[in-house]
Amino acid sequence: MKLINLLFLLLLISSAGLKAQTATHSYFPEEQLITVGAYYYPEHWPESQWERDLGKMAEMGFEFTHFGEFAWAFMEPEEGKYDFAWLDKAVKIAAEKGLKVVMCTPTPCPPIWMSVEHPDIYRMDKDGKMLFHGSRANYSTSSDLFQDYTEKIVVELAKRYGNNPTVIGWQLDNEPNSLEDYSPNAQAKFRLWLKEKYGSIEELNHAWGNKFWSWLYQDFEQINIPNPAIQYGVSPTGLLDYHRFLADKQAQFLDFQASILKKYISEDQWITSNYIHSITSSDPRRPKEFTFSCYTMYPVSSEKNVGDNGFRLGIHNNISFANDFYRPINGVTGVMELQPGQVNWAPINPIPEPGAVNMWLWNAWAGGSSFACTYRFRQPLYGSEQYHHGIIGPDGVTPSRGGLEYEQFINQIKELRTQYDPKAEMPRELLKKKTAILWSHDNLWDTEISKRTRQWNTWSFVKSYYDILKSFGCPVDIITEENNFSDYEFLLVPAYQMVDEKLIGRWKKYAEEGGQLIITCRTGHKDRNGHLFEAQWAEPMWNLIGAKIDGYDLMLEDGNGLVSFNGKQYRWNNWGEQLIANEGTEVLANYDNQFYKGMTAAVTRKAGKGTVTYIGIDTDDKNLEKDLMAEVYKKAGANIENLPKGVFIEWEDGFYVAVNYSSQPYELPISEPAKILVGSKTLTSPGVTVWKE
Repeated sequence: MKLINLLFLLLLISSAGLKAQTATHSYFPEEQLITVGAYYYPEHWPESQWERDLGKMAEMGFEFTHFGEFAWAFMEPEEGKYDFAWLDKAVKIAAEKGLKVVMCTPTPCPPIWMSVEHPDIYRMDKDGKMLFHGSRANYSTSSDLFQDYTEKIVVELAKRYGNNPTVIGWQLDNEPNSLEDYSPNAQAKFRLWLKEKYGSIEELNHAWGNKFWSWLYQDFEQINIPNPAIQYGVSPTGLLDYHRFLADKQAQFLDFQASILKKYISEDQWITSNYIHSITSSDPRRPKEFTFSCYTMYPVSSEKNVGDNGFRLGIHNNISFANDFYRPINGVTGVMELQPGQVNWAPINPIPEPGAVNMWLWNAWAGGSSFACTYRFRQPLYGSEQYHHGIIGPDGVTPSRGGLEYEQFINQIKELRTQYDPKAEMPRELLKKKTAILWSHDNLWDTEISKRTRQWNTWSFVKSYYDILKSFGCPVDIITEENNFSDYEFLLVPAYQMVDEKLIGRWKKYAEEGGQLIITCRTGHKDRNGHLFEAQWAEPMWNLIGAKIDGYDLMLEDGNGLVSFNGKQYRWNNWGEQLIANEGTEVLANYDNQFYKGMTAAVTRKAGKGTVTYIGIDTDDKNLEKDLMAEVYKKAGANIENLPKGVFIEWEDGFYVAVNYSSQPYELPISEPAKILVGSKTLTSPGVTVWKE
């Protein structure tokens, strides 16, 4: 970009960051770097042990604790009869020990009296079986009666703790998950949702493609939720609407609670919920009443991951991706549940490698988490998670290895706080390669409904490109169409099937004004209803990418497709689109075998002050895609790294932080006069190095 455009870009980035920093400063002062907490369940332990346990928590350096999300039966043991005396005492002890409290609404676990009197508050599965008491997250967000009971308990909690100075914030529900629900309540609410969305049955019939197989409806009351478990070939758009409906109902339920809290609580208390980090069913961007959104994270859960030791180090990109996914939603995020050690619920539950827990904490802060909280402080002695490690072992007094690593991190962060510089600014070379990934849960659902190949996984596809960006050392935000594309030097659009003319126009404008636009295969096939365009394949995008898309091929797992770029040959076997480049469009890669040998697989073109690159192929190892992306970044003048898979380097609050999931040590490119504050130039595995330049 020319100097004037670069200065304008920096101004936009600074102004966007100002909003985020203001929110962060309000609840999590920058000079604290990160605040650390631990879940505690006073209702699980003898009252005589609470003072000892919370005292030990404070002694280890934890700054807040977390109460109540599964405690409805203790808060309201009988309908309309509330008991908060035990919770009052727990909050009081926490305050005396110098701990703040995150208070939770207890909605994941309705009490038995509600189940006995109103069994229809529960969800129904796809086979027509109604859920019942004795689990969690078994309620139906479509039940008006359950919402009424929720309102009552939330009002009582808000009145009691909404101005308590020990309570710093509220977590609504737990791991919001828009699970399937075919109950009569859900059926009725789905019909109302459809009527509000479409207005007329004719519009719904058109959107759902109901001329196909004589699916036509005459009235909204005739509609049942599409159910692929018992129906063959249901309307893809109908199924897409069901996903949208479930996510909207979950968001409405959370916003409903948040709006109640806001009537009573102090402005000093924040509101959030803890999403599963890569959640498919719920959409964390749908709730509008949160202060910010946060996530849960359990890196070690029976996956092989990177290198021989990866199964003990954890899924290498989960924490980094979660930070970059949740932080842009409201400018603030944190990890509300972070694995403290061995868990109990995975198919195989190995012990994390010594040092891994400490590394995860550094990884969380390095990616912008303002807080990290662990589930849980004490290992339970009964229930379905009794083999789930805590900070303290089953004897109630002895710290686990993970507990000691939390203590180690807390002490290291306290020391690092003394080095904090409020005037530190992100280096220009990082700003020059700041990248946005465009995301849409609607596109996720639509793509997963019609994968076209058993080798496809949308999350894995997007994360594989994310790995490429992090290997370049790029700061990354995962954004939606609501964000301003021009805040970023690079915009990556991965597998974005559903588009319209307005969005394509925004992409064109972004590139012409100096942005570097990179689009991948499986983009632009459909309109917003999930219909193919009445045109040639992805034709609305042809002018943008400077090429025609002649078709696509899908290979078997052991397929041996070949493609060439810059004199090097690569293997592919997943998804490959055959392109015909326009005059003036540069061909980057060509197919080397199959009947379409010689056709184009990737192109790039100049567009005004920027560029548009289209990568029409999906390989297993992503070596081709990485080399293609590197070409784009280098031509744009970005200084990129070549970090090995599993090694991440982030810049946060004036510090560089490197973490290593790769199973091998890595020599960091740190030169004089940089000052290493934690670790060493040789980044061990697992390992952390922190330095200032």
